[in-house]
Amino acid sequence: MSQFKVPVPVTILSGFLGAGKTTFLNSMIQSVKKQGRNVFVVENEYGQENIDSQLVIGADNEIFEFSNGCLCCDLNEDLFDLLLELWKKRAEFDELIIETTGIADPATVALPFLTNPIIGGAYQLTRIVCLVDARLIESQLKETEEARKQISFSDILLITKTEELSIDQIAHVQQLLAELNPFAFVLNGNRTEGYPMALIQHFLRYEHPEQNRLLDSPRASPTHHHEGEHGHKHHHDHHHHHDITSLSFRFTECFDLEELECRLIAFLQLQAKDIYRVKGIVYAHGKKNKVILQSVAHYLGITEGRDWEKNEEKVSRIVFIGKRLKPDGFEKMLQSCFYRDDRRVKDSFLH
Repeated sequence: MSQFKVPVPVTILSGFLGAGKTTFLNSMIQSVKKQGRNVFVVENEYGQENIDSQLVIGADNEIFEFSNGCLCCDLNEDLFDLLLELWKKRAEFDELIIETTGIADPATVALPFLTNPIIGGAYQLTRIVCLVDARLIESQLKETEEARKQISFSDILLITKTEELSIDQIAHVQQLLAELNPFAFVLNGNRTEGYPMALIQHFLRYEHPEQNRLLDSPRASPTHHHEGEHGHKHHHDHHHHHDITSLSFRFTECFDLEELECRLIAFLQLQAKDIYRVKGIVYAHGKKNKVILQSVAHYLGITEGRDWEKNEEKVSRIVFIGKRLKPDGFEKMLQSCFYRDDRRVKDSFLH
């Protein structure tokens, strides 16, 4: 699989039932083809008859259907095998789009791209787009776990059906989504006026300078400040909507990366069902670069970000998105991972 040096870019398209994924998919296919690029579509519909694939236009015969089953449930074997098989046709297409069923968890669909070295070397996950029905999002968040997970894990939240709402109603949905997922770009689009396709296709999750955006993003509610043990200021933000909670913590103390990794791995193993996403930019002892951490299902990934700039304030920001999360316990867990000289001295004696 090494004959092509450039991996295939992959877009995962999610969104709850009726959000308009097929209409958007058609638009995205046409946009890619106008650039002179060929696209392969993997589509999943839960049911005996895959109706959606008959509505997809412009992809020629390059559509693979997962029918009568949920892609995220068959992922570890079926999607892995499909991706390997598709690689044999690598010369025939330039991009891959995976449209998930309306009840799929995009985190699980993203898993092989982020954790499997074979797949990760051949394919590069460029963006996860979630379509959000502006009219129904409030009730979906209240009633469905799947909608919460889709919103929590996506890079781009595209609000659809906006032509039926007022400017104030759209602004309310935008703020709601920004509070629930501070990582995501929130955009608007509809089938009448079109979609901001250039912005969406320009987004590359592996190059996107989200470190700055995460550290500098404005918050919509009051922030709780207090002094740490050594006089360092740190604070957290807390947003809660329909059982989904977004907790955002900022610290100026440097972290012991080993300790933080161990604590978070253990935490995810025990609490995975209540955690939709963990992501952060970490100031770690002994590291000249920013450390990026993120969870995928119950796995924790840690990668290196860009170097801290010479006069840049070194601030960590870690965000947890999940169900009915309590801020105090998370803050204590994170504070216990601050770097301390006495811990390292003790460890050296033990070894």
